[in-house]
Amino acid sequence: MKKTDSIKDLQQYYPLFNEGYGTEYERFALNKFIPRMVNKYSISTVLEMPANGVMGIPGIKSLGFAKIGCDVTVSHPSQTFLDTARKVWDAFGLEAKFIKSCWIGSKFKDDSFDLVWNFCVYEHFDNPGEVIQEMLRVTHRYIFLEIQNALNIGFPVHRLYHFLKRDAWDHGNLDQMKLSSIREIVNKNNALIVETGATDMPPWPDINIRLKEMASKKNNDQRIDKNPADKLRPAAGLKDVSEVINEIRLFQKSSTKNEIVFHLFNLWHLLIESSTPAPLKKFYAHHPYVIAEKI
Repeated sequence: MKKTDSIKDLQQYYPLFNEGYGTEYERFALNKFIPRMVNKYSISTVLEMPANGVMGIPGIKSLGFAKIGCDVTVSHPSQTFLDTARKVWDAFGLEAKFIKSCWIGSKFKDDSFDLVWNFCVYEHFDNPGEVIQEMLRVTHRYIFLEIQNALNIGFPVHRLYHFLKRDAWDHGNLDQMKLSSIREIVNKNNALIVETGATDMPPWPDINIRLKEMASKKNNDQRIDKNPADKLRPAAGLKDVSEVINEIRLFQKSSTKNEIVFHLFNLWHLLIESSTPAPLKKFYAHHPYVIAEKI
């Protein structure tokens, strides 16, 4: 939900996160899609579970829902993760409920939300069927999942990049990076798939190359998995979150360079991504999605 002093435009703040143009455009495309989905399916209450940061700043993927007036709940098993996310939301002047809960056997009641969703974590689940069952239990209308695209033409390049850098593949199970994987589980749970598609179709391959990446990776590699929350932790930030928050609060106006970048984002999205036929998006977009309705 909005606070009275909430910011006017989320997009102009994303360069402050120093995540690189890939993640900036990913957020840009998602935030273009969210209002259309909310209006089409009359969504008011939203649960992001688990609200993983994936490549970027923790817990902010649902900002776009809150910005247009939805009542948002952000859920994750790590209290530290949630505390960090809350600080970023506060800096943006947007509200959400932050609830510590696992994604299986969660503490939410049956039929609690219009929409339950997550972004690029499905492929990391050891038991994706149980996760979707839980999402369907908690929603009374829809679930929405975005995944990575194993069919993307740049995907082999991404795999080669990991091989050449001698980096372990850390993006999840390839078999779960297909809409057919979600479709099979949804059908078994007697839910109805009402829409499939894809977002994030920029003119570059889906490779997480970022400034200062190696320094960030070094910090990330020093951490050891000790609890379930660690399996869905975000990559180490390129900036300390407190630094980002301070910049958000002091921010006055986008630089000329950033304004040009977002003009180019808008042009690309309007002329290319939004008008590309769905069959082509299967091979060019980075993130396929499924929206399913609970029956």
